[in-house]
Amino acid sequence: MNGFANLLAFGLRRRIKDFFIITYSIGYPLVMILLLGYISTNFFKGDSSVTSFQYYTLVLIPFTIFCSIITMAYVAKDESLYKTAYRFIIAPVSSKSIVLSKIISCTVVVWLCNMLLLIITKLLLGTHLGISAGAILFLLLAESLMASAVGIYLGLAFRNFKTLKGILNIPINIFALLGGVFFPVGALGPTFEKVSYISPLTWINRGIIAAIYDNNSTILQYATVITLIIGIVFTVLAVTAFKKEAFME
Repeated sequence: MNGFANLLAFGLRRRIKDFFIITYSIGYPLVMILLLGYISTNFFKGDSSVTSFQYYTLVLIPFTIFCSIITMAYVAKDESLYKTAYRFIIAPVSSKSIVLSKIISCTVVVWLCNMLLLIITKLLLGTHLGISAGAILFLLLAESLMASAVGIYLGLAFRNFKTLKGILNIPINIFALLGGVFFPVGALGPTFEKVSYISPLTWINRGIIAAIYDNNSTILQYATVITLIIGIVFTVLAVTAFKKEAFME
């Protein structure tokens, strides 16, 4: 137990100082929110209940969490990159503790970064989450767990990170397009809207928007449960598949 606690504390300290996690969880989405919100101002003029800045805040935060799968794949083997692999191999800590400490520390830091981003957008742009704020924040926590677990698992399963990154970029960007991250998909007609159902970001974004503007949390609840289940499944897979010798590959 002490070994796990020490690893978790170490992981949290390392993740909170990680330039890529901080930049891509706060800096990058903030710039995109401001840029896309400004460009799309006229598009949202017909509906006073939601502004372009509010819309892009709500859809870009889940997207950036989803994108962190790539960063977490990198984190999975950072012991190899930091030349500390031998220490972990001979250390009296279990493989389970190593993997869980990585997933939990990544989940916490990614979630906290996005909470900070929400605070910044609220101060700058007046973003609000309505009466469903608690449920939405829990959904983002579940998505952070899913992204961390999937990323860690894939990072441990694949030896070539550059190949993995190239493979992941394609479905992530397709899901983003279908999920309405860059523009509302309803503008493209019913056929495209039906195709968008295959994207997990579609349901996450719809759940958040419906909870805030329609006071309907049904989709939000389903999205949270499914996202949480996926996160747990990949956590189990990562723990089961991991061997310390993987750090030497």
